[in-house]
Amino acid sequence: MSKMHRAQILLDPKQHSALAKIAEQEGTSISEIVRNAVDEWLTERQEDEIRQKRLADLEIIHSHRQEILDRRGGKPLEIDVAALIEQMRDERSAELLAAAFDDAQDNTYGEEHDDNNDRGD
Repeated sequence: MSKMHRAQILLDPKQHSALAKIAEQEGTSISEIVRNAVDEWLTERQEDEIRQKRLADLEIIHSHRQEILDRRGGKPLEIDVAALIEQMRDERSAELLAAAFDDAQDNTYGEEHDDNNDRGD
């Protein structure tokens, strides 16, 4: 366990009584229960901050979408994303094949050219 820092808190009698009862039932201390409660609260708070950030990001996305729709007169984009990705893949494959074919021809030409020079042509 890491180094603990002492913190003094004041509980009203009802809180103290409830915590003492829980501590007795669970065979632990009031301090341990309070530490666990603080851990849970901190985790919940962090998750809430993440949720709020995500909601804010979604609001930004929604506003951008609305701006696009407004510019297009309310008409949504009609794009088949899967077909567009497939088209882009096909185009890239064709570019790579063309580049590989060009490299192969350059290498073949270079070898033929070297052979001609060796014969004195």
